[in-house]
Amino acid sequence: MSPESLRLRLTFLALLALLAFGALVARLWFLQVLSSEEFEAQAQSNTVRVIYEPAPRGRVFDRNGNVLVDNRESLVVTVDRFTYDTEFDEEGQEELVLRLATEISRAGRLTKIFEINEALDDPRYGPLDSVPVADDVTENFEIVLAERADEFPGVGTVIRSVRTYPYGDLAAHILGYVSLLREEQYELVADDPKTYRRNDEIGQTGIEASFESVLRGTPGFKRLEVDNVGDPVQVLEQVDPVAGADVHLTLDIDVQALAEKELLAGLAEARQQETDDPNDPPFKAPGGALVVLDPNGAEVLAMASFPTYSPSEFVSGFSESRWAQLQDPANHQPLHNRALAGIYPPGSTFKLFTAYAAMNSGVIGPRGVLDVRTLYEDTGTYVVPSCEEDVIASCTFQNAEEAIYGPVDLVRAIIVSSDVYFYYLGDTMDRADRFDREGIQRTAQLFGFGAPSGIALPGEGGGRVPSPSVAEAAGEPWRTGDSIVLGIGQGLLGATPLQLANGYAAFANGGTLYAPKMVDRVENPVTGEVIQAFADRVLSQIYLPGAIRVPILEGLLGVTAELDGTAHSAFYGFPHEEWPVAGKTGTAEVVGQADNSLFVAFGPNPNPEYVVVAIMEESGFGASVAAPAVRRVLEPIATNSVPAVRTIDDLAELGGTIGEDETEDEVDPAESVGAA
Repeated sequence: MSPESLRLRLTFLALLALLAFGALVARLWFLQVLSSEEFEAQAQSNTVRVIYEPAPRGRVFDRNGNVLVDNRESLVVTVDRFTYDTEFDEEGQEELVLRLATEISRAGRLTKIFEINEALDDPRYGPLDSVPVADDVTENFEIVLAERADEFPGVGTVIRSVRTYPYGDLAAHILGYVSLLREEQYELVADDPKTYRRNDEIGQTGIEASFESVLRGTPGFKRLEVDNVGDPVQVLEQVDPVAGADVHLTLDIDVQALAEKELLAGLAEARQQETDDPNDPPFKAPGGALVVLDPNGAEVLAMASFPTYSPSEFVSGFSESRWAQLQDPANHQPLHNRALAGIYPPGSTFKLFTAYAAMNSGVIGPRGVLDVRTLYEDTGTYVVPSCEEDVIASCTFQNAEEAIYGPVDLVRAIIVSSDVYFYYLGDTMDRADRFDREGIQRTAQLFGFGAPSGIALPGEGGGRVPSPSVAEAAGEPWRTGDSIVLGIGQGLLGATPLQLANGYAAFANGGTLYAPKMVDRVENPVTGEVIQAFADRVLSQIYLPGAIRVPILEGLLGVTAELDGTAHSAFYGFPHEEWPVAGKTGTAEVVGQADNSLFVAFGPNPNPEYVVVAIMEESGFGASVAAPAVRRVLEPIATNSVPAVRTIDDLAELGGTIGEDETEDEVDPAESVGAA
């Protein structure tokens, strides 16, 4: 190798060494100068731990101060998933779960292996989470765990505040439930000032959901300095948790219990009926709803829906098989609040609104085709004049069971529920040029049909109000027959039980349509200070002069009190003189099923304080099923004898269950959701 070549190589190596040294100096300068603050923070985080302390949720009360939803402490066993996945093979995991289930059960809390495995397999928990595998364990297990910690690596216990329901399953659909955040929910609340973490719970339905921001407390935390093995050295910062606010409802739990009992009893009675014709659909009576409102402000006093469920099931979580049961259509949707979201044809209960539409638009009146006292001959059948292909399937429409009522005016047509009379009104309003063709539809909307009422609960249904203009916009025909059946609350018309109750409430109170009110106020749980009060909310004022209201009310009063009233037998012996009740029966046809049974009532008249609506699916005539159930709700109210419902703790001392000592009608437990 020549000297010149050697010199070049040495020069090249020197340059490489210089470049490498320069890069090393630059990296050191970056780490020690530019990134010093970042690494200082990381170093500090290695010695500082933040421990979050959940805050208890606010409580829920009824109008009389009874606690409907409360909190209690639960000792929960957790398994660190990272330890479980990394320190054990499959066989070791099985052995750990077996030992864990055995010792928890021996300590007094029966726990099965599959329950722990299902919890550990829950995809809602990440690889670094502590997974709750058993709740409400006894302190005996804590002692076992402390003495034999080496046998249970990654297993610990925490105290958790959980929901408790003093009145059991009562008002489940109103109160709702809480459960773990779903991932899509977490993304919506990740920046919430109340600090949600991925494994926190959130209100999913009912009041728990609609008042989540109020009920959820603000979590506390501790910033701890820890040593190299993680033991605490000192508390750097501590913020105590703040409990959520209390929510006071308009609900009366005693009336709620009465409503749920009579709804269930009515459905049970309906199933005992036999059909007149063996080819008719059976009375399956799978579900229904019963609503009680105070018309003076539309405060909700009770809202029952069946089938129902137990909110306490969501406290500990349940198996996939139980969740499948709750979702199975064969169990008739127990999580579905029929009172709020069930949409039903109102049947003849809608005749109040058809009568109002006819009087308000002039069809009935001094210059109309009828006067209030004009007699119309009900032959049992209505034949459409000049009938062509503008009707649904037929030119003739009949009364229920082809009944003939003879001469009827508006008042008697309501009392006996003459379909023929209201067919005539629907036909006249549809085809007479001088009347509003959509008068019935505008009346329905005026009384709150076809749109959510605005109640402070999630999931409300809007209902349906079909009309010529809606059909035309959808490119569908509207025929005279559509208006004829609309006059008796059939066809495509659909309303929720709450909408129907609220529409009647507006008539009962003299013409004020309110948004139904479920929450009265929110209070500070410590001081009792009212944080927010909810005033009555008026949606609209309805023109309701005596000339319109009085004859309709006379007919509705006759439904329960007159000998030929459709609900006379159901209200026979009711204290009418002291507590006059106005009402309307309804029997709504459903294709391929038995009729739905409906009844609406309000009283005491002339200054009503209660409106009650019952809708029972596939249960037959309104007079036979729904009306007796409503009577059994109203009579204790009228006589100040509504039974005081006991809490679970009260009944535990007596060895009973809620409603056991008060229920007269036995219900087959196999037909309740809890037995599904």
